Amino acid sequence: MPTKTVSKPAVIRFRYKLSSGLFLLPQNAASVDWAVVNDSKQPQTFRVTVYKGGVGMVKTETPPGPLTQTIDPNFVTHNANSVGPGDPFQIGFYYEVVVECNDRSLLPSVYVWQDHGATVIPGTTIVPGDFVLIG
Repeated sequence: MPTKTVSKPAVIRFRYKLSSGLFLLPQNAASVDWAVVNDSKQPQTFRVTVYKGGVGMVKTETPPGPLTQTIDPNFVTHNANSVGPGDPFQIGFYYEVVVECNDRSLLPSVYVWQDHGATVIPGTTIVPGDFVLIG
């Protein structure tokens, strides 16, 4: 009987690791949305992980966990999740959005919505220039 070879999926390595820094949610937050635009001339693969942390606690990944995607040039993608008890985001915790990529022309942003229809709460947007290189 022939032997079946099983290979592990390739590990994706990223050159840059960018952090939004910590942010809190206002009381009227209903959704948190991260978005990226690919301003390079090539398709870009990236990974986004959102972390939740409390004072004196180790930060942990929030659902849905790390998301890896490939996006074509000049395209935008996003992921929004709800705020509330039992939801991925909860009032009273700190959050951090970490983006791993290979080209700094992939530009991330974070938005806090007051509803589920993309109504941004003024003063809550984290723009690409606010993300800090951490690795």
